[in-house]
Amino acid sequence: MTNEKVKREKLIDVAGWMALPIGLMWSASFLCAMYAFERPLLSTLGSALGLISIYVLYKQLTNYRQLNPSSWLYIWRLSFVTCLLAGLLTDAAQYAYFLLLDDGRFISLMSKAMQSEEYRQTLQKLFPESNLEEIQKVFQSMSIRDIVLQMAFYNLILAFPVSLLAALPVRKVEKLKE
Repeated sequence: MTNEKVKREKLIDVAGWMALPIGLMWSASFLCAMYAFERPLLSTLGSALGLISIYVLYKQLTNYRQLNPSSWLYIWRLSFVTCLLAGLLTDAAQYAYFLLLDDGRFISLMSKAMQSEEYRQTLQKLFPESNLEEIQKVFQSMSIRDIVLQMAFYNLILAFPVSLLAALPVRKVEKLKE
């Protein structure tokens, strides 16, 4: 095996282990967001979990860099792959939620929100040329697969800034003089 192949395999193995707690926090944050309509305190908890996950990833990367001196670019790649894998775990949790727990609740809550005058005015400002009734029909006709695909795309896009935020402050380890 070449040195690069060993490094790549090590990267995916390490990222997989690092992704587990991050993905669990993101999944819990998602569940908090889904139930935040009835319990607003859960929204705060979900946001806190999202922010704490960035700190946890930062600490994991710092510990890894202390044990395995590497370049910052490698640490950022490790962070990015970790976020991608955590996103996949979150996608699985989101799919399970919509398949087993939601039972149409999310769509009905969004339909109710779309009927409020404040929400309609905001949508009209954001999309002045679109018909709000058509947007509502499209939204109501979305399947579980469509919703999860949208969320998976969101998780994929979110992986880049989160991995960058976690990797940026990771500093090179200073060697102790003996």
